[in-house]
Amino acid sequence: MSIATNRVLRAAKLSRLVATREESMVKRQPSPTLVLALLAVAAFSTFTVTLMLGPLLVELAKEFDTSVAVVGQLVAAMAITRIIITPLVGPFSDAYGRRLMLLSGLALMVVGVLGSALAWSYGSLLAFRLVTGGGLAIVYSNCTAIVADIFPAENRGKAIGWLVSSQGIGAALGIGVVALLLDLGGWQLPFYVIGTLLLILWALFWVWCPRSQRQPGHSLTFFTHYKEVGANRVSWYALAANTLQETAVYGVFSYLAANLIQTYSMRAGETFLPLALAGAGVITAGFIGGRVADHPRRLALFSAFPLGGGLLAGLIFTTNVSPWATAVLAFGAVALLRISNTVTPVLLLEAAGRSRATATAMSSFSSQLGALGGGSIG
Repeated sequence: MSIATNRVLRAAKLSRLVATREESMVKRQPSPTLVLALLAVAAFSTFTVTLMLGPLLVELAKEFDTSVAVVGQLVAAMAITRIIITPLVGPFSDAYGRRLMLLSGLALMVVGVLGSALAWSYGSLLAFRLVTGGGLAIVYSNCTAIVADIFPAENRGKAIGWLVSSQGIGAALGIGVVALLLDLGGWQLPFYVIGTLLLILWALFWVWCPRSQRQPGHSLTFFTHYKEVGANRVSWYALAANTLQETAVYGVFSYLAANLIQTYSMRAGETFLPLALAGAGVITAGFIGGRVADHPRRLALFSAFPLGGGLLAGLIFTTNVSPWATAVLAFGAVALLRISNTVTPVLLLEAAGRSRATATAMSSFSSQLGALGGGSIG
């Protein structure tokens, strides 16, 4: 009798210790607002790094004795790495935690961006951009998954909208700053500055990235994660629509600066304000998209916005009115097309169950197909 009693007491003591430890971990978790702010900076960084070659295309073509079109394929090449890695990210993140994956992705971005500043040939720059693409694939999928972890479903669309708006700030300010840094110190300076800022961001996430415990039942097989998300066919329609819209968005941003420079004889630094106006379209898209994602008739709205966005995107490179008219067209096209980047992950997350990172990885995968198409077709 005493042996059984001792066992019960030991079990109760162990249960209290586990409960105390879990409560202590919860108390140590940073506030959702702080985490969202850091994730917004990460989203800003991903879009800036993705599109930073835009203002540099003409200068890089001269540096490596090639054409703007060939250098423009660096955007598409980076998208290829993201397309390969993104499908692997979700299941690993769902099984082994967001923190490890996010820190690994940021580390790859640091290596890729700082390495690009040291590139000695077109081939070496291509290699470092491929590394950068791998980091980007890991980071943004986990940013969205962390948002899904810490925010309830009714607020998730607005929170993801903040991430998309932060990407817009990257388009509005980050790419413009790249153009200014190019004028100040040559094509290498933007890589040095952005790489250093990414290193600081890695340190901040090391301290404040939420620590999540591995949940029972998360040892699902690789394909089971995708089966869980893809059971709803609406998810596949949303992914296809997102791919097409992102193709137009990345085509606009990849070649807008080069178009302004070559068509209107502008210097790289002079493209700052037109690029900022165009980038503001992404901020607007995040604001609108967050509300569309939480709206009862979101599918009808989601299908209506691309009509106007596609028309405006077609006019950008076929009309030569003025730099500011071109920037206004780009603002409108991006604002209408980029809401898909908010609505699509919300739709997928509702069907994701336990496989949230897999859902966001599928959304990111479709976006990277768009980046590949936009960079190549543009």
